[in-house]
Amino acid sequence: MSWQEERRANLAAKAEQARLDQAAATGDDIARMKAASDVARADRELAAELARQAKEAVAAQRARRRQTRARRWVTIAAFARGHVVDGLIYSIAVVSFVMAASAMAGYGADVYASGVGRLLPLITELGMWAFAVAVQIVRRKDRTRSVWGLKVGVWVFGALAFVANAVHGLGRGWDAMVIMGVVSVAGVIAHQLAIADPPRSRAQRAADKLAAAQVAKTNAAARAALKMATAQIDADGNARLTFAPGTYQVKRGRLIAVTPDPDVPGLPDAVDAAIATLLDSSGPTTGPDRHGDGEPDTQRGGGVATADKPAGPGDDTTPASADRSAQSPAPRTSGRAGRSRPAGRPTGDAHLAMLRKRLDDAVAAGELDPATATPYRIAKTIRCGKPAAKRLRAELDNPTQR
Repeated sequence: MSWQEERRANLAAKAEQARLDQAAATGDDIARMKAASDVARADRELAAELARQAKEAVAAQRARRRQTRARRWVTIAAFARGHVVDGLIYSIAVVSFVMAASAMAGYGADVYASGVGRLLPLITELGMWAFAVAVQIVRRKDRTRSVWGLKVGVWVFGALAFVANAVHGLGRGWDAMVIMGVVSVAGVIAHQLAIADPPRSRAQRAADKLAAAQVAKTNAAARAALKMATAQIDADGNARLTFAPGTYQVKRGRLIAVTPDPDVPGLPDAVDAAIATLLDSSGPTTGPDRHGDGEPDTQRGGGVATADKPAGPGDDTTPASADRSAQSPAPRTSGRAGRSRPAGRPTGDAHLAMLRKRLDDAVAAGELDPATATPYRIAKTIRCGKPAAKRLRAELDNPTQR
């Protein structure tokens, strides 16, 4: 190859390299421009998103403010609708207080000839309002609490305010005296009549009377129970009051025991013992093993005492003693409905057999449930003593004991 051809080849190679370099540079510029364009677009999108979020936040905040204002106005409107009377009365009270207090401040400064006299409304006006508000607070906390002392304070300080304002207005004439006196107490009078102690419905008055009667009767029962309480003294001399639990009626400051329902569990022992003793009084005064303990029933409750003792081997059986027996008073009757004790009543095993027959008849008639009948129920139904009823209850539980 000649040098001319080689030179042309070199020039062509250089031109191609220049073209390639130019193309590479152009590609880099395009890439940089595209990257810059992408960054700018991302910045614009981010700015737009931030602007949109800020706009939404402002809109949400405005919506919340509108909702808050709406709720506030709804609350205010509901409160105003529910306290129309309160608003009117307190408006009168504020006007009355401002007019009377300003007049009393000037009057006090003239009377005391110093600035201290301007404190006079704190006694005349604020005094009666302090008692008036106290009446309202106590009434709202407890309707049954007495407020007569606070009401006396209201009217005493109200009279003081009326007199002070009337004396102040007397120097200007009778009409000024009346007007200033009425204005000073108008707010308190309206407050006491309409707000502090408003009129009640018939149902409210009946409910308040019933609640007061319940409290009074409860207190009366507690006082009667305290009077009937017994004192238990320990070895160190310390006293402790004990009470008899049960159901009672309060009559003339005393507790009268009420006979409970025998089907209700948990009867007081004292009442159970008293009823068992009353039921036991229908049994014989003597007789072997009436209560199943192997001893004659001479010491049990319910016996009837007689004036004459039974005849023994050494007793005199002359007609004179017979005459004395004939002249002796009639036998006493038992306490059960005034009936006299029947003669020749069976005792011992015969009496227990008779009670078993009564129990069987009561079970057959449906008067007693052998599965749930208590000894008290058995004693009341077949009219027997409590020990015998307990024995019959045991026989019902275990028929082999018969």
